[in-house]
Parts: sequence; C-alpha cells; structure tokens
Amino acid sequence: MNFLGYSLISLEIDEKENKETLYGNFTGDFYKGLVEKIELSENLKEGIILHRIIDKISDRKENLLNELLTEKFGIFKGIVSDMFIDHFLSKNFYNLFNKNIDDIERKILNKVEKNKNIFPRDFERTFDWLNDRNVMVNYKELDFLERAFQGLAKNVRKGEILNLAIAELKKNYNLFEEKSIKEFFYVKKESIEKFLKNKLLQNLQQPLFYDFIS
Repeated sequence: MNFLGYSLISLEIDEKENKETLYGNFTGDFYKGLVEKIELSENLKEGIILHRIIDKISDRKENLLNELLTEKFGIFKGIVSDMFIDHFLSKNFYNLFNKNIDDIERKILNKVEKNKNIFPRDFERTFDWLNDRNVMVNYKELDFLERAFQGLAKNVRKGEILNLAIAELKKNYNLFEEKSIKEFFYVKKESIEKFLKNKLLQNLQQPLFYDFIS
C-alpha cells in the first residue's frame, strides 16, 4: 500500500489502542536496518514495526492484484498495486469510511509534521510534495496518478514499465477496483491482528518486577 493505505491502518490502531504508530508507519520506507538500532523513541518504533508487517502481508504471493499485474510489471508489481489501491481508496473514500478525505488527509499530515524535527534526511522533500500537492486526495484523479507513475519511472532504475500502468488500469478498471478494495481490507485486518499479537507477545516476555528482586 501507499501513504493513504498505511495511514488508515495506523489511525485505526492509534485511536483504538492509544498508540502512536502513524509517524513510523508513514515514514517506514526511510528507516532501514534493525528496528532496535533505529534512533527513535520506542513508541514511534512501533510504527516502523507495523509498516514492515503491512509490507510482508502485501508482498505475499496471494496478493489479490498479482494475477493482473505480475506478467506485465514483474518486480514492479508491488509499486503498481500500492498506487492502484490508494487511487481507489481516495476515489471511494466517503462511501468506504463515511468521512471526508480532505479532513483525513489534513489530520494525517498534521500528525506526521509534528515530528518534523526528526524527519529522515530524504523524507522532507517527499513530505513537502505530499503536503503541497494534496497527493492523497488527488490520487483519485487518473491524470494526477499517471503523472506520479511518470515521476517514479524516471527515478526508479529500469522503471520505464511504470509509464504503462494507467493504460493497464483502464483496460480492467472495474476489476482492479474490486480487487484493490478487497486487498486493502484484507491487509488491514491481517496487519492489525499481527501487530497486536506481536505487542502482546512482547509484553508477555517482559520480566516481571519480582524477577528483579528474586
């Protein structure tokens, strides 16, 4: 998934579980290596853990979009899948969530921006683009989405195939829409369950107070 999909999963967890996963999840691609070695507070690291859980589930062989994307896009199928999902979430936002996407986008960006003093070096430019261009809202427009693919094609090694993404989307638009929305809700359910299970296991493994004094 892309920024909108990731953020919606974090917002649900943060509001229901009193967590702060949004920042780490939103910026997850900009933090590399072992989570325990990343210089962030523990509560923010949880967002990176969630991001990697989402990635793992999305990258599974049975991803509902793979059968439509693998042959054409090969190793780039994950990028295409992520952006298609965000397109359809943006397009159908009110019907899916009974909320205004403009309000939710502003809420997401404001929460992320509160951590601007710790942005990874390469993330600030990405954030400015997301913020200035209202990317999560505008992804619903095919012309905007196409320009985003064209920008990626220039910046990703051997990414020229991404220029064909919108043409491929238009060939099976309704089928892509159905599968993209189903894929998002599957990944959301599975990732939240795995994240909470992971936190429960971590808590169970914490030493009890009497372990220190026994």
